[in-house]
Amino acid sequence: MRKVLGMLPLLVLAWALEANPSSSMELRITATLSFNLFPQAVVVERLPEPQGLVVVYRYSQAEAIFRHHDEDLRRRGWVRVKYEAKKGEWKAEYRKGKAKAKLSVKDKKGRVEVRLKEGD
Repeated sequence: MRKVLGMLPLLVLAWALEANPSSSMELRITATLSFNLFPQAVVVERLPEPQGLVVVYRYSQAEAIFRHHDEDLRRRGWVRVKYEAKKGEWKAEYRKGKAKAKLSVKDKKGRVEVRLKEGD
């Protein structure tokens, strides 16, 4: 019984991610961190991480996906404090009060990996 109760948060998260496969779905990472999926791309994977989430899209324009998530976070009150762009990779750090978040977008030839994590 304790094992089932211990897995309950993971089951709820899995259900929440699959309950509405619509691409305009909001994903909540932690109590203060959430974002909307990129509406023009197909989501091929959603993987929860400790205090974070990885979403993999099938799409050819990774920079557009970065811009979408960056604008979404700033619209939600997060302030971008650091930005770095390399070939095929975009990284940014954000603050909202004392909370910190990191966004990473990597172009993997037709697949775009987005990693959003709260904390250091």
